[in-house]
Parts: sequence; C-alpha cells; structure tokens
Amino acid sequence: MHGSSRRKVKIVGTLGPSSNTQPQIEALIRAGLDTARLNFSHGTHDMHRQVFASVREASKAAGKYVAVLQDLQGPKLRVGKLGPEGIVLKAGDEVLLYPEGTTPKSSTTGRIALPISAEIAGPLSKDVRKGSKILFDDGKIFSEVKSASPPEMVIEIQIGGKLTSNKGMNLPGTPLSLPACTDKDLKDLKLGLELGVDAVALSFVRYPKDVTFVKEQIRKTSNHKPLIVSKIEREEAVYTPEGILEVSDGFMIARGDMAVELGAEKVPKIQKMLIRMCNELGVPVITATQMLESMISSPTPTRAEASDVANAVFDGTDAVMLSAESASGQYPINAVITMSQIIMEAETATDRYSVHQPLTPISGSVVESIEYSASKIAGHVGARAIACLTHSGMAARTLAKYRPEIPIVAIMDSEASLRKLAFVWGIEGVLIPELVSTDDLFGMVSKVLVDNNRADEDDIVVVTAGTPTLGRGTTNTIKVHQVKVPVSRS
Repeated sequence: MHGSSRRKVKIVGTLGPSSNTQPQIEALIRAGLDTARLNFSHGTHDMHRQVFASVREASKAAGKYVAVLQDLQGPKLRVGKLGPEGIVLKAGDEVLLYPEGTTPKSSTTGRIALPISAEIAGPLSKDVRKGSKILFDDGKIFSEVKSASPPEMVIEIQIGGKLTSNKGMNLPGTPLSLPACTDKDLKDLKLGLELGVDAVALSFVRYPKDVTFVKEQIRKTSNHKPLIVSKIEREEAVYTPEGILEVSDGFMIARGDMAVELGAEKVPKIQKMLIRMCNELGVPVITATQMLESMISSPTPTRAEASDVANAVFDGTDAVMLSAESASGQYPINAVITMSQIIMEAETATDRYSVHQPLTPISGSVVESIEYSASKIAGHVGARAIACLTHSGMAARTLAKYRPEIPIVAIMDSEASLRKLAFVWGIEGVLIPELVSTDDLFGMVSKVLVDNNRADEDDIVVVTAGTPTLGRGTTNTIKVHQVKVPVSRS
C-alpha cells in the first residue's frame, strides 16, 4: 500500500454485546479500528477484564497496536427504577422527585412520586432554584422546578412523554456541585490501572480540578500512566475549556449531553471551536456521539451522517468515535468500514476544504522547530515518509500538529508509548527492540521502513532524531535521507 492511501484520522469504536469476543474484535481491527473503548457505564469488572484481554490478543493476531480507552461513567444523573411500564407524564403534572430507596417526606397528594438515584438527590436539590429546568431522557421531557426541600424537589412538567427506568436527567443552566469522579469511578479506575489501559476518559468534566483530582489518584496508587481524556459536555467546560485543556492529554467532544445542555443548534460551532483549540496546542481530540447512528439498524449511513463524519475530518479532528453502532448495533464491522471510507474520501480533499491557518512553532522550542521544519521539507522534496525516532512519542505528536501530507512513521521501542499514538492524527507506529545510538542510525531507519512496507530502496525520507545520544527529549536533528538497505553478508 503506497503511503498516500493510508488513513490519517483514527477510529475509536465502543465494544459491547455485538463486538466483545476476540474474533469480533479482530475483525473490527482488520476493518480499521484504532482504539477500543470500554464503556464503564455498563458491564461487570469480570466482563471488562475479559474484553480487555481479548483486545490485546486480537491486536496481536491482527499485527496492529490498538489502544484501550476506559470511559468512566461519572456522576450519572438518572431517574430510579420505575414499574415495567414506566410512567406517562403530561404537561401540568406536579411531580415529586425523591431519593430512590427512601419514603417521600413531602406530601404526595395530587403529585406523582418519581424516584431519582440516591447519590444525586441531595446535591441536586441544593443546587436548583425555583424556575431551574430539569430535562429527562435526552431532553424529550421538559420540566421546571417549583420548590426544593433537600433531598427532595417538586417539579412541574411542561412537555410530557413516557418515562422509563434509569433514563438520564439534565439540568441546563444549573452549576452542579457533584464531584466529577464518583466512588464507582474510583473502583473502576483501580481496575483500569491494574489492567493497564492506555487512556482514561472522564465524564462531565467541568473544571481543571476534576482532572487533577484523578491524576492525583493515579499517582498515589499506580506507576501506570494512562492518558487522561476530558469529555467536554457540560456548560461550564464548554465556555472555559482553556484550563481543562492545560491539564488534559486529550479532549472528547461528547455531543450527546452537550446538545441537551446547550441546545443542538450550538453544537456544530462548539465542535469547530474545540477542535481548533486542540489543534493549535497539539492536543488530540475525538469527535463523538451519533456519527453513524442509523447504522445501529441499517447497513448504510444517511447522507447527513456521511457529511457529519467528513466535516469532523475537515474541522481537523484527530479521531472519530462509534458508540452503539459498534457496541450493540447489527452492523459493527460495516460501521467501521463505512467510517473508514468516508474519512479517506474526505482526506483526498482536506487541503481544499479545511479552513485552518497554518500553525507556526512555539518560539524557543527545539522539538517544535525541528518537527515543523521536517513537515515542510518532506513536502518540498516529495519524501515517501517522515520517520520520527522517539521514546515517548512526543516528537511524533508534535509533528502531527503540523498535519503534513507525507505519512508519519514513529519508530519506537516502547509498545505502551506506541499505543498512546492510536488517538493522534496521521501517526503510524513501528516497534523496534531498542532505540540505541548506532554509527549506522540511518541504515537502521532504512531497514525498518523497508521491512514494514513504509518505503522502498532509493526512496527519499525525512528523519528526525536526537543525535548523537538518542536520549529522551533531545530531538535535535533532521536528515533528508535516501533509503539504502544494507546488504546482509551471508
């Protein structure tokens, strides 16, 4: 496969009942999956353990370094258990919200008693004011708060509908005092660290302290250092993302809750703003939610979905994500193949339709200057690839920030660091036993590129490395190199 036909934007796929056996995962990887997402809102620890092991096995079988993203549930704002039929709420109904598992204290005369999850009832009833809005089931049912006497509150239904057990709640416009990381999340995180997940996604992040709290927990309990991906969905985070960005290793634009909290009409603009901000800082960004939603039950996407995926590519996203499409849909493999095809088609035209100003390196940073220059030189000389020799992956990530047209090959000696590049635009990784300083560094690069089908004899490639020591964080060299494979003396 020649360099130009490789896909640059990565695919994150959620594993679930339709896709959690090793053969299914291997088929997804062969179809184009780069990162497997384990959604900790569902499933037991034993099940996640099993799926994690299957991903690692399937990756090995498919010969590809696939990352595992653990997605923590966060404080789930949801109603409690209702009868098998649910309840029908009508405009004008007065409803008493009370903590599940308790008996309502307030009068229920003329009111419908509706349990909500006990862990959130106390804080929510203190956070709301008269007139606050509470939405249920992704915004389908709309209500206003009449009064609150913690841990209970009385609401009036404005737009009704049928409500069933465990449906989500949203409180647009109400700053919430709930911690972003619950006791369940901490237990789940402990499992993720024990397994060795490559990244952890935090739900409902509002402030930088939500992220630093989790980083502290990790530092205290484990030597394992997964990437921390902040899910941007709450109003507080959307309007002041800069501080959160500084402490995060990646962003996920979680458009589902965002649409309910802020209005669906605002989502496209926010998506573009967040992607641009991440691109400028070289922070990987994943665009998520309903990208190919109709493929849960249909073998083909709608035209609007194809446009949505392509537009995320034009916006500059590093990765796009499948949720139910790959986890519980009828066509998980087809969804990955379709997404890959849409991305590749869009990538043939990103130079025409992306609206980005070319980025320039941060002044004073050697690695930024080197990688920026490498991206320019590779384009000028028509290189077949840009090879980055890197321990941590930092140099390759920095290079990806400049979105070179020439394929980026990260040559690394750490599988864990290599997997973390599965979220980053345009990087392909090659693992070698050890990055050691050799007299024939460039001969080694030639051999690695040829052995891995990334270049042929006599191709021009651009190499960045730290010489002479190959020490960590020392990228200081660019070489335009003609591939010559050393003749093995038999």
